[in-house]
Amino acid sequence: MGMIEVKEKNPSATLRELFAGWLKEGRLAAMLVPAMSQSGSATLVLVTDPEKMAATAPLLPAMAVNAASVVADIAKHGGVAGKVGLLLRPCESRAVVELIKLRQVDAESVVLVGIDCPGTYKAAGFRDVRTGGEEFDNDHVCGQKDWYENPNLRTACQVCEYPAPMAFDVAVGYLGMDPQSQLWVAAATDKGRALLEGQEGGGDEPESRGEYLKELSGRRARKAEARIAELDKVMMGPEKLVGYFADCLNCHNCMRVCPVCYCHECFFDSSTFQRGLDEHIHVAQRKGLTRMPSETLLFHLTRMNHMMASCVACGICEDSCPAGVGLLPLFKKVSRGVQAEFEYVSGRSLEEELPLVAFREDEFQTVGESE
Repeated sequence: MGMIEVKEKNPSATLRELFAGWLKEGRLAAMLVPAMSQSGSATLVLVTDPEKMAATAPLLPAMAVNAASVVADIAKHGGVAGKVGLLLRPCESRAVVELIKLRQVDAESVVLVGIDCPGTYKAAGFRDVRTGGEEFDNDHVCGQKDWYENPNLRTACQVCEYPAPMAFDVAVGYLGMDPQSQLWVAAATDKGRALLEGQEGGGDEPESRGEYLKELSGRRARKAEARIAELDKVMMGPEKLVGYFADCLNCHNCMRVCPVCYCHECFFDSSTFQRGLDEHIHVAQRKGLTRMPSETLLFHLTRMNHMMASCVACGICEDSCPAGVGLLPLFKKVSRGVQAEFEYVSGRSLEEELPLVAFREDEFQTVGESE
């Protein structure tokens, strides 16, 4: 495909026209796209009517939920109505890739349309930030230098090393470019090429895009390392770890919003942890008192152990925590370490097997050996 011209310096409108065309021509049966609701909240909408695409906001810089959670709800099983296009930020597309590998999303039913993302705002209170409407969205994607250091972005976005799509059918890029004049669109699969067939445009990916992505990723990687170093000072050691989670309410919000926490029934919601009064008293008698709610630390350590190989560090867990527990730096630290051991990056490719599914004879050769 290549470069497409942006009409009237409005990249949002240009994308809407592109997506509406896919629906009108029957290339997709529906498309999942960000939007602002009539009440003024950031949300997602599943569009089937090309005319209704006008109500969407493709470049909306706010995240209320990782879209992969919605995809798992609507596309676990295939249908006969046609394919659904998914406009996804990098952390969302990576989560969908992991869910496909975990057999929680039917790959044949969806078309991954990955789009660059310089960072998003928390959905809570975003209506007060987005005072200019769509003009705010367009200004956001044009503010190249503002993305290096923007303390108003979500914590996860400030330390995200992957601002561009990794695994996709179609990619939409604008980082390092002038989004008011051109967008870069490319297909990586037959499904993607079917969407772009006959579309006007051409040319190679601009060098400025690659240069900018390298600079932005490097800056954020260094910032992530600094955050992790700060975390080590306040969390390392059993007592500090207990203190780190001291404010946890045991509400399990982090588990419920996590896009790759896919179990239909969490072990911690099962009958195993539904204790009666006598059992609670028996547990308390061991030490004379017990903290309530109980098992908060065990919950976080178990969840961490369960999904670190697939964690995409989207940070929606931290955004959803009513107690303000700093989950993002901890989960980013552990997931980076786990994935590095397996030479794996979650959501990087559909071809890479899940680390705990694949066996390699050459891995962990030094386990159990003294230096």
